[in-house]
Amino acid sequence: MTHQQHAPNTQLKGPLDGLIVVEIATVIMGPLAGRLFAKLGADVIRVEAPNGDVIRRSGQSRNPGMSAAALSLGDGKKNITLDFSDVEDQHTLQELIGIADIVVTNYLPRQRQKYRFDWDAVAEINPQCVLVTAQGFSSNSPERDRPAYDDIIQAASGLSDVYRKSWGTPQYSPYVVADKVCALSMVYSGLAAIHRRHITGLGQWVDVPMFDVMSDFNMVEQLNDYTFEPPLGDAGWHRTINPARRPHRTTDGWVCILPYNDRQWQTFLAIDDPTVIDRDVPYPTNRDRNAHIEETQALIAKFAAHRSTSEVIKLCHDHDIPAQAVNRIEDLVDNEYLRRRGTVEKVIHPTEGSYWRTTPNVSYSESPLQPVNLASPADGDREDIMAIIEQRRNK
Repeated sequence: MTHQQHAPNTQLKGPLDGLIVVEIATVIMGPLAGRLFAKLGADVIRVEAPNGDVIRRSGQSRNPGMSAAALSLGDGKKNITLDFSDVEDQHTLQELIGIADIVVTNYLPRQRQKYRFDWDAVAEINPQCVLVTAQGFSSNSPERDRPAYDDIIQAASGLSDVYRKSWGTPQYSPYVVADKVCALSMVYSGLAAIHRRHITGLGQWVDVPMFDVMSDFNMVEQLNDYTFEPPLGDAGWHRTINPARRPHRTTDGWVCILPYNDRQWQTFLAIDDPTVIDRDVPYPTNRDRNAHIEETQALIAKFAAHRSTSEVIKLCHDHDIPAQAVNRIEDLVDNEYLRRRGTVEKVIHPTEGSYWRTTPNVSYSESPLQPVNLASPADGDREDIMAIIEQRRNK
């Protein structure tokens, strides 16, 4: 059999099947990292404070402690609550660290040291464990214990300033973008350390400072002409910071039309004016269009204004021009593509009833992802978790 002919192993939960992740985290960043590990097939044990994480009480819920965010971020995990100041619970925490392949946390360095899940303590308990820590600033910097939430990092990293370049004043993204990006960084950094463990047999400490990660994330394109020393121009990715870059109104909605390359631009103009091919095309190159964003966007707006959304989409797709209707967030749960793919599905929770569950839905040819368990209430899996500890202890 060739590699392409291997039958997928559906006995696995996913590519991370067999990996144990202990999540000691709060709010969004750390729990999102744990959620991603779970979606990839890892066994994730979430440790919360005795009253449950604050995210459980954000927004509406049918039952106390089971908000929409709790249902999403708890997806695929087993849950236990521990009081770190209690001797018995501290012992349970150390036993969990002892069976973990990865520990993820967004507790501050002083808290990790106080409750004995800093690197020195983790390495002593389990030298093969990878500890992934994340907080606002490097654990090795004087700023290490400075509290930092998503908005703080958006401000620090210049992300808020990008809005100033577009709209005149700094603003925050309506997304918890720093938490989400840094959660991804926790996952890929942790998996890189697991790969290294295959070579050395040892775990290591991976520190993910949000300020560093988001500054790099922002500057990849936004530093732009200011990259050079001396600068060749201002910072800011000129196409994206121009307020003329926006969806356009149709007769019945909104649409994104993006004739990106030169051929697509010429083809787009020719839909309404076929003679454009026989004469000079306005703004023929990408450089020209970036220098005249207001003018090119005005042409796109004019094209959309007297057509329905479906007509715009059909015309553009028929001519191989990227176009997409602007979906409302509420529309996504009924989106035919997402429903067909299983990216959005309606599930029935044993205590919370019917709700919409989402997944990134990355596919693997050899180790396809399997459905994970629905979110548990705080301390909902204590017996199962203690049984896992006991089983490992007796090996």
